[in-house]
Amino acid sequence: MSNELVATIIGGGIGVLGIVIGALITQRSTRIVKESELRQKECQAKRDILTDIYKSLITIINLYPDESPNDIINHVKYPPNYSLENYNGIFSSLNFQLEDYKEQLDEPDIDYHRKNDIETEISNINYANRGLTANKDSYFKAKKEKVFFDESDKTVFDLYAGQNVKNYLVRFEVVINNVFIAGRSVGKPKDPNDNIIKMARRELINAMRNDIGII
Repeated sequence: MSNELVATIIGGGIGVLGIVIGALITQRSTRIVKESELRQKECQAKRDILTDIYKSLITIINLYPDESPNDIINHVKYPPNYSLENYNGIFSSLNFQLEDYKEQLDEPDIDYHRKNDIETEISNINYANRGLTANKDSYFKAKKEKVFFDESDKTVFDLYAGQNVKNYLVRFEVVINNVFIAGRSVGKPKDPNDNIIKMARRELINAMRNDIGII
């Protein structure tokens, strides 16, 4: 066999091999692109589904008050103790104190300082009653909306939500129970870094933002 023929055969073989390798590379590249596009579509579908779910959940957690009822009545002298969602018991105790103070104001021999102290306490109780009313309304509205969320959206949430979001939701719910069931203080109500409700809410919202790629 001549050298030219051998070279031709070898060259042809290499050419065919190159075509095969090129085809395999192209096929693999195409598959990688398609898989990437599929992942992107899946991520977008998840994002679309979770966006509305997370919007609803954020609306609900923002309804919860930032203060414990015990924080609100903290400035009342000899305040009753709130627990187990017993707002009515707190209102009854405060109203009893209010009536007692009003009777003391009617005493004929009351001195100026005592009268001033009583009027201050009456003002504190009235202020606490207004705060407790708003707190109660917000809390039970949030609780009602959360029940509706659990009945209508929780299945989708459990299916698509990231694990961090689920963990932070559990933490938030524990904080809410500690405050409105056990009667624990939130810390410093006005301080976003020393208020357990504000901190738990912020952590949960950030987890939801990260889960759907919102920086």
